[in-house]
Amino acid sequence: MALCQNPNFNLSYELDRVIPGKRRLIVLDPIFSELEKLNLKGNPKDRIEARVAIEFVHKYCQRWPSEYSHRNIDFVLLHYGKEKDGIIATNDRKLKRMARKNGIKLLYIRNQRFLELQ
Repeated sequence: MALCQNPNFNLSYELDRVIPGKRRLIVLDPIFSELEKLNLKGNPKDRIEARVAIEFVHKYCQRWPSEYSHRNIDFVLLHYGKEKDGIIATNDRKLKRMARKNGIKLLYIRNQRFLELQ
């Protein structure tokens, strides 16, 4: 969930390295709503991580509405990743496995220091 717990991790630099040029970072509304819930009701560690993620979204991302009100966030991400030929950014093992199975590109943090694009 955390963007990265390593203080030496530079997200902007890593994004430029693995996805050079112009790019658009989006966050679907159901994912943002989940972050807001964690910020209010999560355990202390999740609250801090959610707050960091929310600040990142406000600073660098666009929020997109979702035409799905599906409760399973993974389903919504996989649908949009496939439909829009996008990249899903996650470190969740189950979601990564499902994305690979569906031919969706992945962006994830490797060794708490590097972004990897598959």
